[in-house]
Amino acid sequence: MNEMNREMRRMSEREERLAKKSDRNVGKYQSGEKVSRLKRVANYLGEVRTELKRVNWPTSSTLTSFTVVTIVTIAFFTIFIFGMDFSFKNTLINLLSFGG
Repeated sequence: MNEMNREMRRMSEREERLAKKSDRNVGKYQSGEKVSRLKRVANYLGEVRTELKRVNWPTSSTLTSFTVVTIVTIAFFTIFIFGMDFSFKNTLINLLSFGG
Protein backbone atom coordinates (compact mmCIF):
# COMPACT_ATOMS: atom_id res chain seq x y z
CA MET A 1 0.00 0.00 0.00
CA ASN A 2 2.78 2.41 0.99
CA GLU A 3 4.74 1.48 -2.14
CA MET A 4 1.68 2.25 -4.29
CA ASN A 5 1.19 5.67 -2.67
CA ARG A 6 4.85 6.52 -3.24
CA GLU A 7 4.59 5.51 -6.89
CA MET A 8 1.40 7.54 -7.37
CA ARG A 9 3.07 10.59 -5.77
CA ARG A 10 6.06 10.23 -8.12
CA MET A 11 3.78 9.97 -11.14
CA SER A 12 1.85 13.04 -10.00
CA GLU A 13 5.03 15.06 -9.50
CA ARG A 14 6.33 14.00 -12.91
CA GLU A 15 3.06 15.02 -14.59
CA GLU A 16 3.18 18.40 -12.85
CA ARG A 17 6.75 18.99 -14.08
CA LEU A 18 5.77 18.03 -17.63
CA ALA A 19 2.68 20.26 -17.48
CA LYS A 20 4.74 23.25 -16.32
CA LYS A 21 7.25 22.62 -19.08
CA SER A 22 4.52 22.39 -21.73
CA ASP A 23 2.82 25.53 -20.36
CA ARG A 24 6.04 27.48 -20.87
CA ASN A 25 6.24 26.24 -24.47
CA VAL A 26 2.58 26.99 -25.25
CA GLY A 27 2.79 30.54 -23.84
CA LYS A 28 5.34 31.52 -26.45
CA TYR A 29 2.78 31.33 -29.25
CA GLN A 30 -0.34 32.79 -27.62
CA SER A 31 0.52 36.47 -27.75
CA GLY A 32 -1.63 37.05 -30.86
CA GLU A 33 1.23 37.44 -33.34
CA LYS A 34 1.28 35.62 -36.66
CA VAL A 35 3.26 32.42 -36.37
CA SER A 36 4.75 30.71 -39.37
CA ARG A 37 3.43 27.33 -40.42
CA LEU A 38 6.80 25.71 -39.63
CA LYS A 39 6.72 27.04 -36.05
CA ARG A 40 3.14 25.84 -35.61
CA VAL A 41 4.10 22.35 -36.82
CA ALA A 42 7.13 22.34 -34.51
CA ASN A 43 4.92 23.46 -31.62
CA TYR A 44 2.39 20.75 -32.41
CA LEU A 45 5.07 18.04 -32.52
CA GLY A 46 6.47 19.30 -29.22
CA GLU A 47 3.02 19.06 -27.64
CA VAL A 48 2.58 15.54 -29.03
CA ARG A 49 5.92 14.52 -27.55
CA THR A 50 4.93 15.97 -24.17
CA GLU A 51 1.62 14.10 -24.22
CA LEU A 52 3.33 10.84 -25.15
CA LYS A 53 5.63 11.24 -22.15
CA ARG A 54 2.54 11.43 -19.93
CA VAL A 55 1.14 8.13 -21.23
CA ASN A 56 1.27 5.24 -18.79
CA TRP A 57 2.70 2.61 -21.14
CA PRO A 58 1.99 -1.08 -20.35
CA THR A 59 4.80 -3.41 -19.38
CA SER A 60 5.91 -6.05 -21.86
CA SER A 61 4.33 -8.85 -19.80
CA THR A 62 0.99 -7.02 -19.71
CA LEU A 63 1.18 -6.35 -23.43
CA THR A 64 1.99 -10.00 -24.12
CA SER A 65 -0.89 -11.28 -22.02
CA PHE A 66 -3.37 -8.88 -23.67
CA THR A 67 -2.10 -9.92 -27.11
CA VAL A 68 -2.52 -13.62 -26.31
CA VAL A 69 -6.04 -13.05 -24.99
CA THR A 70 -6.94 -11.09 -28.14
CA ILE A 71 -5.57 -13.75 -30.50
CA VAL A 72 -7.30 -16.60 -28.63
CA THR A 73 -10.61 -14.69 -28.63
CA ILE A 74 -10.35 -13.96 -32.35
CA ALA A 75 -9.53 -17.61 -33.09
CA PHE A 76 -12.46 -18.83 -30.97
CA PHE A 77 -15.00 -16.54 -32.64
CA THR A 78 -13.62 -17.30 -36.10
CA ILE A 79 -14.10 -21.03 -35.56
CA PHE A 80 -17.51 -20.47 -33.95
CA ILE A 81 -18.82 -18.31 -36.80
CA PHE A 82 -17.38 -20.69 -39.40
CA GLY A 83 -19.16 -23.60 -37.68
CA MET A 84 -22.45 -21.73 -37.55
CA ASP A 85 -22.16 -20.73 -41.22
CA PHE A 86 -21.28 -24.27 -42.28
CA SER A 87 -24.16 -25.82 -40.32
CA PHE A 88 -26.72 -23.26 -41.57
CA LYS A 89 -25.55 -23.75 -45.15
CA ASN A 90 -25.85 -27.56 -44.92
CA THR A 91 -29.23 -27.31 -43.19
CA LEU A 92 -30.54 -25.02 -45.92
CA ILE A 93 -29.16 -27.26 -48.70
CA ASN A 94 -30.78 -30.32 -47.09
CA LEU A 95 -34.13 -28.54 -46.69
CA LEU A 96 -34.14 -27.36 -50.30
CA SER A 97 -33.06 -30.72 -51.74
CA PHE A 98 -35.58 -32.62 -49.58
CA GLY A 99 -38.48 -30.45 -50.79
CA GLY A 100 -37.57 -30.70 -54.43
